[in-house]
Amino acid sequence: MSDDAAATPPETETPPETETTTAPAASPPEAPAAPRRPPRWRSVVAILLVVLAAFLAPLTVTALWVHDRILSTDGYVSTVAPLANDPAVTDAIANRVVEELFAATDVQKRVTDALPGPVDALGRSLTNSLQNLAITQTENLLESDAFANLWEQANRIAHEQVVAMFSGKSDAVSNNDGAVVLDLGAVADKVRLKLVDQGVGILKRVSVPKGSIEVTLFQSDLVPKLQTLFRVLDNLAAILPILLVVVLVAALAIAPRRRRIVVGLGLGIAAATALVLIALDVGRRVTLDQANSADLNNEATKAVYDTLVTALRDWAWLVIVLALFVAVVALVSNPAWIGRVAEKLRGSSSETPPVAVWVRQNRLALGGGVVGVALVTLVVWPTPTLLVVAMVVLLMAFALALVTALSRMKGSVAPEAAGTPESVDQLG
Repeated sequence: MSDDAAATPPETETPPETETTTAPAASPPEAPAAPRRPPRWRSVVAILLVVLAAFLAPLTVTALWVHDRILSTDGYVSTVAPLANDPAVTDAIANRVVEELFAATDVQKRVTDALPGPVDALGRSLTNSLQNLAITQTENLLESDAFANLWEQANRIAHEQVVAMFSGKSDAVSNNDGAVVLDLGAVADKVRLKLVDQGVGILKRVSVPKGSIEVTLFQSDLVPKLQTLFRVLDNLAAILPILLVVVLVAALAIAPRRRRIVVGLGLGIAAATALVLIALDVGRRVTLDQANSADLNNEATKAVYDTLVTALRDWAWLVIVLALFVAVVALVSNPAWIGRVAEKLRGSSSETPPVAVWVRQNRLALGGGVVGVALVTLVVWPTPTLLVVAMVVLLMAFALALVTALSRMKGSVAPEAAGTPESVDQLG
């Protein structure tokens, strides 16, 4: 052996690793990250959009009414067409036409002149008899199809005054002191011809001048005062509905909690649109008071006012009902609320009740049936009031929420299986 080999110490063998090595300590489970809260500005903007939508909804309804039912000639004529069959209006027209016809043709003087000697009393008596006959003939005429055509023609001519009242685009309103005056000379002339056929020969050669028989259909100082507002709404009638839809979509898109925004939109739009109904009632009272002071027929004025605003009132009610329906459905369909209802209905049972299984399988059909029953009830119900509509909507929303809660009901978690994923009870 060499010296180098002798100097090298013997290599030591590394002991084999033991198989029982200590396993590294398990790291603690990471806590779930907290949900990121949306920026506050989104909530603020969403609330502002809700307020804007509540402001736009009644303006949109009113603008469509002004544009389609008042300032449009065809729409206006269609609106006032039912007045031709209203007893209060026809009675007022009959009396007014006969009164103006006899005044314009001076019937009493003609009767007195036709009688021999000083028989003024007899002339007045005969004139009164002729007036009664004329009223009867006028009422018969007003019940015929011929009057419907005359009524339409008279209202088409008078629509210029309506446009003047609601928009100020004509001088006619200043000439009639803010009133809608119908020229019923054609009606009076037909009454004259009927009287001639009945033997009243003194009216045979009498002519009824155009514009001599006028009937005030409507008169109110409120409308001329609101001309600027009506004119603006008429100009914006095509834009406001689009703007309202854009605002609604924007509010839903930007809102961090859409369910709350839907509830706010429904309640806000319903409350703001209800102001339209309040304004209509106030306007009705003011108009009737002015009719009394102007010696106009109160019942006829009431019928005319109600007919003019029928479309606006119906549309406002429709918006209110739809808005309340959406708000209530969004409110009662809260998952947390439905989950608590499902837990109460389930109780301590470990199995899903058969009724819950059946409801889950037929959920869509049951929901559609609930909505259908509610709609049929509102349609069939004669003149439903606000209380009736509210009750139907609330019952429908409750039934829909109950169907949802039953469809989400599952058996309770057994205590010994609480840790297994398969036994975790999930509500919706």
